[in-house]
Amino acid sequence: YLQQNTESNKQMMMIVEEFEKTIGQLIADKEREQVCNEIARDRVQNERNQILEDLQAVERAFNDLHRKYERTKEVIGGFKANEDVLKNTVEDLSKRYKKGEERYELLKTHAETKLNEANSRIAEIQRSKSAEIAKLTALLRKAEMRVASLERTVEQKSRENQELTTICDELIGKVGS
Repeated sequence: YLQQNTESNKQMMMIVEEFEKTIGQLIADKEREQVCNEIARDRVQNERNQILEDLQAVERAFNDLHRKYERTKEVIGGFKANEDVLKNTVEDLSKRYKKGEERYELLKTHAETKLNEANSRIAEIQRSKSAEIAKLTALLRKAEMRVASLERTVEQKSRENQELTTICDELIGKVGS
């Protein structure tokens, strides 16, 4: 019976040892699993922190982009307003330029007409005056020839008078002596 008890105790001891081994293994597995869980939890927490930082960076970038977009929209609105003003100014200046050009052409045509009329009148006056000048020149030559003829006649008469005076003096001198 003792042997049987001893045998039974040995078996019990072996079972207890196996049980302790199993429990030790379970505890080691549990600790290993807990360490693995802590590592995984740290890794997940680090990934979460990194994702949050990335999200904040993306939100900042989005806000900057949105501000730039709004500023660009305002600038483009200003450019559009300036473009409209400039288009209206160009259109107004084009109309004024066309009117000025038409007025210039009208004045140019009028001036050319007046100039042609004046040139025609001048040519006509020159023709009539040149005929008048030719007539007056001919009359002047005729008058000059008449003057020359009269001068010769006066000279001749003066000589004849001189001769007559000389003859009369001689006659008076002969009669008086």
